[in-house]
Amino acid sequence: MGDTCCNPDSMGKIQETINDVLPGIYTYSIMIGKDESEDKKSSFFGNINEEVNSVCEKLKADENLKYGFNAIGFSQGGQFLRAYVQRCNDPPVYNLITFGSPHNGVSDIPGCEKNDGWCRLMRSIASQGAYSGYVRDHVIQAQYFKDPLRLELYLKKNIYLPDINNELEVKNETYKKNLVTLNKLVLIRFTEDTTLKPRDTAVKGNVVPVREQKLYKEDWIGLKTLDEAEKIVFKDCEGSHMTIELNYFREEVVVPYLNNSLNYRQKPLFVIQT
Repeated sequence: MGDTCCNPDSMGKIQETINDVLPGIYTYSIMIGKDESEDKKSSFFGNINEEVNSVCEKLKADENLKYGFNAIGFSQGGQFLRAYVQRCNDPPVYNLITFGSPHNGVSDIPGCEKNDGWCRLMRSIASQGAYSGYVRDHVIQAQYFKDPLRLELYLKKNIYLPDINNELEVKNETYKKNLVTLNKLVLIRFTEDTTLKPRDTAVKGNVVPVREQKLYKEDWIGLKTLDEAEKIVFKDCEGSHMTIELNYFREEVVVPYLNNSLNYRQKPLFVIQT
């Protein structure tokens, strides 16, 4: 939210760090739109379903990724990459790592930590009502807003999150089938996160722990299956939202989850999404 694919102080630094630890691997940082300006705007305005479809096409068209890849998603980007796995997964994701991602939605539209005009405009428009026609179709953050006091309205009106979390009455079996193919699902929560409300949405929780939720117990998207196979990793990252020490990133993410061979002939590949 508010970042771009190629910012040298954020995603660029992430790529540089991985290349330093694992020289020679192929990296792909997802851009939505034709340039960085559009990429930033698309983190506030657009349709997530359309953006995920676009990413499915981009990744499938990249010959360097055709045997599969590791994926890292930061903040809302982690949730969108999970949608990629569930809906497309062609080429397939091996390890999916998400940092501070609103997997179970947010109960309040995220605030603006920086003096960001797009963010202020987004919050102004979203204040008209996250489930109103224009807002729900055009404001990214409204599309993963989950009002705990109006769940029936959420299920009826939200155009994205109820679907990828398989909360609708008719379940999409492909979502579970695809997600359980992951080697590891690594869910990282920021200990002092005030951007995501509730903070535990980053580890698929809310006020109810993930293993006590109906989504988990009835295995709507495959979390229980992954968990019982010891393929889910819950981790904490000290600090506020998207405050990541590079040493933590190297030791807790790059070395254990990116330093693996995906097939008989290639070095590890990875994709990052802001």
